[in-house]
Amino acid sequence: MKSSTDNNPQPAGASVRRTPWRRWLVAGGMVVAIFVVAGLIGSVVRAHKETQLAPPAGAVGESALAVPEYGHAAVTLTVYEDMRDPATLAFENTYGATLRQLVASGVANVYYHETTGVDRTQGGSGSLQAGNALACALDAKQFPNYRAILLDHQPAESDDAFASKSNLITLAKKVKGLDTDVFRACVNNGDHKVWVQDSTKDFTAANLGAVPVLLMQSAADATAGGANATTLVSATQSLTPKQLQDRVLAAAVSATPTSTDLPSVAVTNGASATPSASVTPSTSASPKAKAAKDKKKPTASVSPSASVTP
Repeated sequence: MKSSTDNNPQPAGASVRRTPWRRWLVAGGMVVAIFVVAGLIGSVVRAHKETQLAPPAGAVGESALAVPEYGHAAVTLTVYEDMRDPATLAFENTYGATLRQLVASGVANVYYHETTGVDRTQGGSGSLQAGNALACALDAKQFPNYRAILLDHQPAESDDAFASKSNLITLAKKVKGLDTDVFRACVNNGDHKVWVQDSTKDFTAANLGAVPVLLMQSAADATAGGANATTLVSATQSLTPKQLQDRVLAAAVSATPTSTDLPSVAVTNGASATPSASVTPSTSASPKAKAAKDKKKPTASVSPSASVTP
């Protein structure tokens, strides 16, 4: 009696010929599965990176959102700024030299926060990319020098030139020692973009209006977010450099009542502090955005004494 298999005789070796195809199908399925899993893992990693705060080295304060310039003083000044905002350039032209001298003379600390308001009003991503690049410069201890370069080359408000990472890297070449593989990777990968976004959220939540904003508070209860702070300069409030200096000196005396010999502060467009010199402010202009239309460059290069020393 014939078996059922005898009704459909197959040539010898048929099963052998089928085996390679089955193996290829199994192997191919495994490869596809591996790529799918790898893609999922990559997506998770990218999503994690995009939502996690990555503060630059040396950042301080609540959630490490502030960039410090230390005068080792009893008074802390907090500046909210936007590298794409002409009002920030006007603020620097008006108060930059005064702030540097207050730091250099040991009267005040200054905390800088980067925000992205112009990206929201004008479109684009120049504020965000420039803020990230500044954080990358902080990693390299070059924040004040690179900040001065960005302000010196600030484009028109409607021009999103800072959105170009290659442009930001080219500008870094103007700061000795900043244009490195590490810096370029940090800029290109957006290592600190979330940090800038979180700083912007913090500023918005504080309901302080538009940048630039300058706050003052005692170092005893200072936080990067500006709790218990006094607003000195904002879109609706301004001081002359001399008035700013006097307010800060008065706060320093109040915070250190035993000190009767706080240094006087000479404001000479970024020159080194001279304790015996009288105050000679470089300008009394308002920090309104209209001053930026003249495209005046930042008043001074950053002096070594005002460098970041976390």
